Amino acid sequence: MPSLPLHKTLCFLLCLFLHPAHANSPTTGVPQMVYAILSYAKWEQNTPNICIVNNPALAQQFKSQRSTQHVYKISPLQLDDLKQTSCQAIVFSNLSPREEQNILNSTVRYPALSISTTNSACELGSVFCLYQKKNQQYSFRVNMQSLTQSQVHIDPRVLLLGKNGGLKHE
Repeated sequence: MPSLPLHKTLCFLLCLFLHPAHANSPTTGVPQMVYAILSYAKWEQNTPNICIVNNPALAQQFKSQRSTQHVYKISPLQLDDLKQTSCQAIVFSNLSPREEQNILNSTVRYPALSISTTNSACELGSVFCLYQKKNQQYSFRVNMQSLTQSQVHIDPRVLLLGKNGGLKHE
């Protein structure tokens, strides 16, 4: 049986390179990619709360495609509710990078990883930015400044898998 770190790495690579055959929906692979990334985080809570902002349909996908390796609470919420909710991970899917950055700076006052599905440049805003490659597989970029601001510890091996971490997936 492989060791846990190797097992996590292999699971992550599997999620990264094997995209489901549902190419009609651009968000189909998002929950799997997010779960894979989050498996590399060190959480203080036993059940981290993933908050899906302003997108109930995406929140439903997260609920229906739950991680089998880890337990997460999935919370669909409106942007106005973010300040009153303790989220360990925040998923943005319909805001601009500037809006993400403003929210992270003004509203989020607790350690939280932010993940975006609409911020492919990843120069500001969220920590992890998902994007679809030409072959429809998902990959991600990492914003190191946002990672530092998030105050969440991430295993450095996942950073090597990100576009800005040195490993190119194109």
